[in-house]
Amino acid sequence: MELFYFMVFGALGAVVAALELSKNNKNRINTSPAFNSFKNNYLVVYSLMMAGDWLQGPYVYYLYSTYGFGKGEIGQLFIAGFGSSMLFGTIVGSLADKQGRKRACITYCITYTLSCITKHSPQYKILMIGRVLGGIATSLLFSAFESWLVAEHNKRGLSNNGCH
Repeated sequence: MELFYFMVFGALGAVVAALELSKNNKNRINTSPAFNSFKNNYLVVYSLMMAGDWLQGPYVYYLYSTYGFGKGEIGQLFIAGFGSSMLFGTIVGSLADKQGRKRACITYCITYTLSCITKHSPQYKILMIGRVLGGIATSLLFSAFESWLVAEHNKRGLSNNGCH
C-alpha cells in the first residue's frame, strides 16, 4: 500500500512539473527581483515552520502510548491542544497587530520549541502544558506569518504582486 502512495505522489508531482514547464512567457507573470527574493525568503521560512508542525504530528499518539497512557488520556491531551488553538486562535491575530507581527512569529518559535521540549517528559501534567502551548503555537503559525508577510510587503513598497 505504501508503494501506491509513492506512485500517486510521484505521478501528481510529474503532472505539476509538466504543467509548470509547459508555460510560455505570455502565461508567466513578470515580477521584480526584489519581489522574487522577498517571496522566496518567505516561502523557505514558512515551509520550515510548517514542516516542523507536520512532521511531529503522526508520531505524537504513539509517543503518548509508549508513556503508558490509554485512549482516554491521549484523547484529553489532543482535545487540550485543539481547544487551546480554538480559544487562542480568536485573539492571536489582534494581538499580533498590537504587539507586532515579527514578535508574534518569534513567539511562535519559542512556544513551539517549549511544546516540543515537553514531549520528552512522561508526566501527564507536563504533556498537557505542552499540548496547550502547541495549540497556541498552531494559532500563531496560521496567522502571524501571513500577516507579517502582508505588512512587510506593504512596508517595502512592493507593488501589487510585484508585477511590472
